[in-house]
Order: sequence, then C-alpha cells, then structure tokens
Amino acid sequence: MSGFSIKDFWNTRLSKAAHSPSKFIKGWSYIEEDLHTFTEAPLSQSSELDFGGDPNPNTVPIVIVSAPGAVGKTTLARQIAFVTGAVYVDLAASDPVGGNTISGGLVKSGLYQSWSNGTTALLIDGLDEARLRVTQEAFEAFLDDILTLSTNRQEPIVLFGRTGAALDTWLFLSSCGAETAVLEIGYYGPEEAVGFAEAVLNFNTPNRPHQVVERKLLELLLARLRDQTETNGDRFAGYAPVLQAVAKRIKETSNPRALLSEIENGAQPVTLQNVISAILERERGKLQSINFDDPGLKDKLYSHSEQLERIAARMFGLPAPQVMPMGSNDLDTYTNALETWVPDHPFLDGSGDPSSVVFDAAISSWALKQTQTADAALKRELGRGVAANPFLSEFYIGEEDNSQISLPSQHIGILYASFRARLSLGDTASLLVEGAEDGDDEEALRAEVEITLSRRGEDRSRILEFETEQIGPIFLGAHVEDVDICVPLSRVEVGPGAESILVAPVNIQCSDLAITTNKIIVENPSGRETAAVFLEAEAFDGASISSAPIVRGDVSFAASWPDVRSHPWTNYATSPQTREDPRVEEALRRLRKFVISFRSHSRGALARFKAKIEHARMTKGTGRAVLDHMVSQGILSLDGTMYFLDPNALSDKVGISYKDCMARDFSDKAVDFVREALND
Repeated sequence: MSGFSIKDFWNTRLSKAAHSPSKFIKGWSYIEEDLHTFTEAPLSQSSELDFGGDPNPNTVPIVIVSAPGAVGKTTLARQIAFVTGAVYVDLAASDPVGGNTISGGLVKSGLYQSWSNGTTALLIDGLDEARLRVTQEAFEAFLDDILTLSTNRQEPIVLFGRTGAALDTWLFLSSCGAETAVLEIGYYGPEEAVGFAEAVLNFNTPNRPHQVVERKLLELLLARLRDQTETNGDRFAGYAPVLQAVAKRIKETSNPRALLSEIENGAQPVTLQNVISAILERERGKLQSINFDDPGLKDKLYSHSEQLERIAARMFGLPAPQVMPMGSNDLDTYTNALETWVPDHPFLDGSGDPSSVVFDAAISSWALKQTQTADAALKRELGRGVAANPFLSEFYIGEEDNSQISLPSQHIGILYASFRARLSLGDTASLLVEGAEDGDDEEALRAEVEITLSRRGEDRSRILEFETEQIGPIFLGAHVEDVDICVPLSRVEVGPGAESILVAPVNIQCSDLAITTNKIIVENPSGRETAAVFLEAEAFDGASISSAPIVRGDVSFAASWPDVRSHPWTNYATSPQTREDPRVEEALRRLRKFVISFRSHSRGALARFKAKIEHARMTKGTGRAVLDHMVSQGILSLDGTMYFLDPNALSDKVGISYKDCMARDFSDKAVDFVREALND
C-alpha cells in the first residue's frame, strides 16, 4: 500500500469519531456497513504533481485521491468512511455544487459544531460528476468553500475524483496557495487481483464445493488475461470491474474443472470479450429447460445478439424487440420466460441499469453498431462527458486489427473519450482526424483517424489508426482536449452541456462547426508548451452562445469563420492571409502541418514518430522540400525513430511560434523560409 493503507494511514489521519446526531441532506451519510468483498488496491503519492515537492500527506489539510475511470475510487472512499467514521459526501447524488455546498451541508446536517470541534471528518466523492453538472465558476466556488473550511484543521478534507477532475482540482487549489497532496489509486497486482476476485466469488456462497479448482481457475484466467492486455499497455487485468466479471464467469460455470482443462490446453482463449461471451452462452443455456412444441427453436432463440438487443432496449427505455414467428403455445412459453430472464440478466442490476461498467461497455458497444439502438447509445455516451466508460473502446474495437476498422465519424469522439478515461496522472492521449484536401471524389471523402496513447515512464506510444469518411458529423462532446481535426468536408459538433471546455492544444478546421453549449472555456494544463486553440470553419452555428469565451491560463485562442468579428468573438477573430503564389501558400500549409503535429506531453519534449512526419500525407506536394529545409536548419532533428522540434530554432529561423502556426499567423520571415525551401 506504499504507506497509505486504511490501517496505517487513514486510521491515523482520520481518527475514529463517534457519529454525531445528524439530519443528513441528500448525498451525505455515514457508511454503516462493511464492504464484504473489499480488497485494497495500491495507493501511492503522485510523482507527477510534485512541481517543487508535494506537501507531506501526513500534514496537509487537503488530500486528493485520483484514479482512472472504474479503478475503484468510490469503493475505497466508502470503505475508508466506514472504518474511520468520516462523513461520506457523494457529489453524484447531492444537489449541484456551488459556493456554500460543504459549509452549508455541515450546517443543514447538524454537523457544524462537531466539525468546529475537530470530531467530524469529510470524504467527498464524485469530483468528475460534480464538475459535469455546473459551470466552471460554480465548481471553483465549491473548491473555494473547501479551501476555507480546511484552514487550521488537523484532519484533512479528502476529495476523490477521476484523473482529469483531480488534476483540475489540484491546479486550482495550488494556484490559491493551498497545501494539497495527491494520492493515486493503482491497479491490483496478480496476488491482490486473485484475492479480490475470490472474495467476490465466495460472497454469499462461502462453502462452494469446488473452491480449490475455482481458485486455480481464477489464477489461470487472470494470468492469461494479464498477458493478453499488457501487450497493448492496458491494465484491465487489475481493474476491479474486470475481476468482478471474471468471478461472475466462474460462478456461472457448471463444471469449473472442465473449464480449467480447456484453458490449460489452449482450447479456449482468454480475452475480455470471451469472458462476456461465456456469460451470454451460459444464459442461453436456460433454453434447455423449456419444452417447446418446436424443438428447433432452441437453436434459434436467445442468441447473444438477441440478449444484448433486449438488454439494450431495457437500458435505453426502448420498446422490446419483437419475438420471431412461432406457434402460439411456444410464443406464450417464450414470452413468459423472457419476462423473468431479461430483468434478472447478469448484465443488469435488477432496475434496468448495467450491473457493472464492464457489462455497460459490452452492451453499449454492441448497441452503437445496431440501427435500432445506435442513436440512443450515442446520445447516452456523449452525455457522459469526461466520465466516459474506459471499457467501451475495448469492446468496440474487440480483437480486430484496428487498422482494418472503418470507424463511423459519429463515434470518433466517444471512442477517444473512452481511451482518455483510462489515463492516469502523467499519461497522455491525442486525437488526429485528417480528411483529404484534394483528389478525386472518392478519395476526397476519406479521412484518417489516429489516436495516440502515451503512458508515463514508457518510451513508446501506442498508436491506433482507423479510417472514416467525411460524409457524417463528428461529435466531440463538451470536453475537447488535445485534438487536431482537419476535415474540409465535414461538420464538427461540440456539446451538449452547459459549457464547452477546450483544453489546448486544439485545432479544428472543418466545413461546418457547431457549438451547442451556452459558454466556452479555453484552458491550458500546467506545463504544456503547445498551448493554442484554433477554430476555423466555412460556416458556424453557435446560437446559444451569448458571452465571450473565457480563456484561462497561458493559452492563445483564435477563431475564423464568416462574421467572426461580431460579438462575442471579436477579441479572438482572425482572418488568415492567403498568398498569391499557390506554391508558397501550399508550403506554408505544410509548414503548419509539420509544426502542429508535434505534441508536448506534460513536461516532455516536442516529439513525433519518424513514420508519421514522413508519411505521404505530410510530405506530398511541397511537403518534402519544407521538411528537408526544417531539418537542414536545425528546426527538426531526427534521433532514432523520433523527430524532435526545437521551438527556439523555429522562432530564430522562421520567425514564428507554435501558437502562430496554429492560428495561421505567418510572418514575412516565415514566407521567406518556405521560399528558400522551394528554391533548394
């Protein structure tokens, strides 16, 4: 536990206090029941958010606990609250946050006196859910309230949130001068993972007849799953929801010894998709207990697809799908069976919601690809914002070679959001969507999609490439971070929600741009050099926006479309100049493309893989001449498989910065530079 276990750390920092008489408001409670299957995951102090040295978690008044999506922050928060007697505040269940959320809650719950006496502690969960529901100003007012309440406190206020929300919270509190420590929840190691899954498996049925075999089966399944997922940098074999799904897989097995033999002999591969398929197949086995007039129905009914269709309809509130034609007696029999089977399906919790995020992802990824459920599934996923399901992309891509996947443009944003939901502090992800600028009609409709994932401490990035077409819209959601989208023939839509948050670097160039939120906030994470946001479109729809964009931190923002110089865009309007010489104009576009393709991940260098810089889409036309000139002038350097961009050389030799390139603001010196490249 790295010194931060409940026994060694939390019991000391949050001394056990008698529960004070209280009249809790919505979302506030004491946790009265132990989590019987709880197994502690590794918890360590963040090495990413030191910036001169983090305060010691044993002394600071505010502690933030960060985790990627679905790692188990809520489970940890609730268990700490149970053991220590702290008050558990669930921001996902409470009223939207604002300036007096916590101080007012203490008063209304009758806890202010015990808080003042130091006998009440607070664990506040759901930072990401809270941020989604309010404006930035309201969220910062909420944090300011916490800052005030934390003054001169012995016990810390503890905040739990996903990686992005935890980082935003830390940045704001640090900018206010607050002493704040950040702890990160890690993934279960092999031994802890087996222990967790075994506890889930044995819960409510402690004296199972095949416990020894099931233990071996758990160890083997998780080892194979770990081997399968570690090759692409993911840590799914250490995710609590995956361990729960594996435990359910074994619990649904009638002959664990036979399954163990099949896996040992390689007759049954182990993937997350196969775990889901096995549960569906087990459910389908219920047909064998029914006597149909037509015995052939057992080979046709309750297939995996039919189960998912019925579950999805229930989850999205859609009409139940029709039953295939059959005799009246068989129809009555099957209909009655479905009324029992579907509500009690292992993928559902009994109320129509998914019983875990893994099953949620399996259902949603299937629903996105079906005509009858695609719209409902897309709307639901877009509404998640930064609280995206980290498993959705795993099921969506499946075991296919992703280079062969033709990705609908409508799904690009939610797939990218799912990958971002996996990020820990210090990890990065970026999205590139590039449509053809010219060529024949068929070629012009194509676009390439590239998602790059970089793990903290790893030298190589994982790059996923897809194809899409410029004939459908691209929905990005309301939180847009680290994207480069150039689709001359497509519509790009940002939203829905109360406000859009654009986190640099963001470059969007498209035919039609729509922002459906009421407000825009432009931000730059601390330490990122590529701090520019540029929006360009031939037509713009932002009817809901009445106030000027809010720009926070060291970031440049520019926009270009017809009538952009009118309110509320006046201060950010730009009209990129077009040169008369078409070769010079093209060379400037290539120069810009090279420069903005580089990404500054956290405090790392501006780097890009050689294969990407030398790709035909980058070097076509005047591109090769511009690239060669940038290398000869020391602006770009090649080291092994990576090109590196020197910002100082770019400024000295070309007279521009990354931000200038993003806004297409080229100096005379830049024009001279590309002319030299064309003449060499």
